[in-house]
Amino acid sequence: CELNEHFEKCPKMKVSCELKCGATMCREDMEQHLKCDCGMVRETCKLGCGVELTRDELRIHEKDTCVQREIRCEHCLANVRFCDNPKHLTECPRVRVPCQLCSVETRRDDMTKHLSEDCKEKEIECPFVKYKCMIRIKRKDMYYHVQENETEHLGLKLTAMEDLITKQSEKIDEQSEKMNKQSEKMNE
Repeated sequence: CELNEHFEKCPKMKVSCELKCGATMCREDMEQHLKCDCGMVRETCKLGCGVELTRDELRIHEKDTCVQREIRCEHCLANVRFCDNPKHLTECPRVRVPCQLCSVETRRDDMTKHLSEDCKEKEIECPFVKYKCMIRIKRKDMYYHVQENETEHLGLKLTAMEDLITKQSEKIDEQSEKMNKQSEKMNE
């Protein structure tokens, strides 16, 4: 009888986990086992989603299925919570998006450059705008505009040069007049 009592309380007696995880240990180690190691203890997800599962289930949940787990964006490689990924993809600078004008897919962070330099459907100013050709047409049509209007563009350029020569002549005349007045003052 005393021996049975001893076996029931003996700290060195080998026992099976009381939560039936399959582990065996000394009775004195049961508390530590339940506190740290037993996969059958129920806990709340450490990532903050609120789900309660066994430790074994939580390891899988936190790694593979929790909506609060971190994943790496395949485009920009930033760490993003799984639940925030759809919103991130609408803002991610490295996601390829279609140009609204020509439908060519370009990285979001390159779209401004695409529109300003490459988009064939973007309306642009004629390169002769500084000579007063006020045409704005699609980039894809600009080559033909320049070719078809070569004579007109040369005329605009010639007019601009004539205007410049006239202005320069007026300045030269003004300077000449000033110099003559200076010379007259010196001769007095």
